[in-house]
Amino acid sequence: MALDTNIRGTSHMAEVATGGLLRVQPETDATGFPERVGGVKMYGANDEGNITGAVKLASPEVDVDYRTRVSQDLLLDEEVHNYAAQNTGKTSLAGSTMVAAFAAGQFITNNSNTVAVNTGMVYNSRAFFPATGTQTLSCDMEVAFTAQPTINTIIDFGLFTPGAANPYAPVDGAFFRLNAAGLQGVVSYNGTETSTGVFPLADGTGTWAYTNNKRYQFIVYLGGVEAVFWVNDGTGAVMLGHIPLPTAQGRIIMGGAVPWAIRHAIVGGAASTVISALLGAVNVRLGGASVGTTAAVQGNRLYGSYQGLSGGTMGSLAAYANSTNPTAAAPSNTALTANLPAGLGGQGLVTAAAAAATDGIWGSYQVPAGTVNVPGRRLVLRGVRVDAVNLGAAVATTATTVQFSLAFGHTAVSLATAEAAATKAPRRIALGFMTWAVGAGIGAQPQNGALTVDLGDAPIFVNPGEFVQLVGKFVVGTATASQTIQFAWTPVYGWE
Repeated sequence: MALDTNIRGTSHMAEVATGGLLRVQPETDATGFPERVGGVKMYGANDEGNITGAVKLASPEVDVDYRTRVSQDLLLDEEVHNYAAQNTGKTSLAGSTMVAAFAAGQFITNNSNTVAVNTGMVYNSRAFFPATGTQTLSCDMEVAFTAQPTINTIIDFGLFTPGAANPYAPVDGAFFRLNAAGLQGVVSYNGTETSTGVFPLADGTGTWAYTNNKRYQFIVYLGGVEAVFWVNDGTGAVMLGHIPLPTAQGRIIMGGAVPWAIRHAIVGGAASTVISALLGAVNVRLGGASVGTTAAVQGNRLYGSYQGLSGGTMGSLAAYANSTNPTAAAPSNTALTANLPAGLGGQGLVTAAAAAATDGIWGSYQVPAGTVNVPGRRLVLRGVRVDAVNLGAAVATTATTVQFSLAFGHTAVSLATAEAAATKAPRRIALGFMTWAVGAGIGAQPQNGALTVDLGDAPIFVNPGEFVQLVGKFVVGTATASQTIQFAWTPVYGWE
């Protein structure tokens, strides 16, 4: 069927070529006339409009060299509150009368059930996370509330630097706020706050509501020029609101980095009802980054470097008593002798022994076993350093030579542990020898200096519940009266 309608633009009529075909001239200058070029434009839906009533689309970016911008999330922190005591190496907790607690697999902001005015608490990561450039810093928090919004009560949670004193008001950051009016998103720029207003229920109307004690995943995305607030109730994530860059501000937040934090404060009068926020897990990621890292390095970033894991022993894992010299002890083959370092590294003092075939445990550490309250982490050893000096008396009669090795992977402390279906014998690698010649005085280091073994290309993995030990054996020597060897051993490690 022929087309009888004339096709005319603002000044020209379309032409028909021989054979009745519409003549189409392709545009050859895409740079000068992009509007004349046909093509498919790509968009992704950030929000279908379920809450705000407006669909939000975003297109991928192409750089000046025609590459589509692609990136991965870099995991900066994760903390699952399934333990009964605070990980003081990773987090800070302060309060005024209001008492928080770690219980029932969660962190409880108001475990004391107070409603008294001028009480509050704040719990936050010691680490700060970068909010720079075009990258997006995001924080996921699994949170439930034990009651509906309560008069004179404020609960803030997300990415912010808290104030130093009660009521610990945020001084910089982007976060969710629950108060008597409901839930909203807030940006604080050095204390100047901008709010989304109370989040709507659906299609821009009503007030967003939650079910008491139901855990929701709240997500805040913090960029240089926008903060976006999302919630996932288990059926899918929806955007609750966003805050574009306020006119008077250079960036969304003033600081270049913020911790994750949650604070609960009762201000202006007594609370009308007891309420707590129940925090399950926290996850912090940096989007738009392209930073290569190993699992062990990332583990140290998440779980802490050279310190106890969440749910386990807090503080340093190395056995170094402050301002205290170690007490001399004779190593055993089947147990760690009292006074020798029970830790992942440390200092110790060993009495000189006669040459023998006996291996002795000079230092020992057991990787925490995985439980519902202590997440199992593999220890990744990437190196070991051992240093020592001769003390007590000069080397006499016979040189002193100690052979060192690393024992790991055994399921019981004894080096004589046998391999069986339910037990593991220690695996061993040699670390080297230390020798002091006859006459070596007090304070002398071994002839070849410290021992350093780099395991970077072939790291050792020690599973939860297994041991790692520094082992020494006197292959030359006599039990010279008063002679001792003071040593320090340092594993280089990470967590997976």
